[in-house]
Amino acid sequence: MTDAQKFGHSTARRSVLPLTKEDITEGIGLVDQDDNISMDNSIQSTSLTSYAARQHRKSKSRRIHENFNSKFRIPRYFKRLFNIKSLDFETSVWDMINLILRPKQVYRSLYYQKETRNKWSRDDPSFVILLCGLLSVSAVGWSLVYARSFGKCIRLIFHMVVVDFLLAGFIIATFGWIISSKLLLDKNIKDGSSFSTDGFLRRIVPFNSPVEWAYCFDVHCNAYLLIWVLLYLIELVLLPVLRLHNYIATLLGNTLYFIALAYYFIISFYGYNTLPFLHKTEYILLFIPVLAFIWLILSLSNINLAAYMLKYYFS
Repeated sequence: MTDAQKFGHSTARRSVLPLTKEDITEGIGLVDQDDNISMDNSIQSTSLTSYAARQHRKSKSRRIHENFNSKFRIPRYFKRLFNIKSLDFETSVWDMINLILRPKQVYRSLYYQKETRNKWSRDDPSFVILLCGLLSVSAVGWSLVYARSFGKCIRLIFHMVVVDFLLAGFIIATFGWIISSKLLLDKNIKDGSSFSTDGFLRRIVPFNSPVEWAYCFDVHCNAYLLIWVLLYLIELVLLPVLRLHNYIATLLGNTLYFIALAYYFIISFYGYNTLPFLHKTEYILLFIPVLAFIWLILSLSNINLAAYMLKYYFS
């Protein structure tokens, strides 16, 4: 008998022999080892599932927190209202001087601001604060001539600052923002921006437009400075002439209003024309011929617009 046959024969005999204590212990050890491995895998899988769930909850809460902050966070513009040291009145004064003498120079500096701050609009409310102060001073001057009472003076300040400047500016800036985003925006930029069509409001308001609403309000503020110079300051100085009941007073008053409103649209044109992604901004200047036509009709009809506005404010 060969060695291989002897080995096979001994193996067969061992397979039919009763199990020994060592065989049972070895089998139990193998079962326990398999159970431990499966238990470890189960614990590890449960731990990974719990960790993934915790990370998902943390990520969800973080997204909610960031979304809440992005929507309800107080912008830096309003924060600086309560921090006088952060206001740059010197730059705002120079902007006012340049807007009167060299308005294009103010808008050329916006390219540097865009490169450094990545935004076109101001983040400093000092210009608005100064202009509100100038309007308040002129309102006091007008009230000394016409109102002559403290209560009427306060109402006049409120009307000139809040209604004529801020509220009208909010409406004009909103219209300018929507119209420039819908009609004046370059087609390539417009195709690249995702205008949402969900809901009536989202179809009208260009939430994803590169045109900033705050910049449109800045354009209004810049243009309103010339209105303050001509209609709040120079008109007050020329008041003795404008109150005369003759054709010269009518022609002078209507011309003053025509120049002020024409400058408003010219400065607005400079502002929107500065944005490189807008085109056909020269359409803004089409309001000037309309104003010229109205000026001609009023002057030929001997209707003094300045006298009418005085009655509106002080009647």
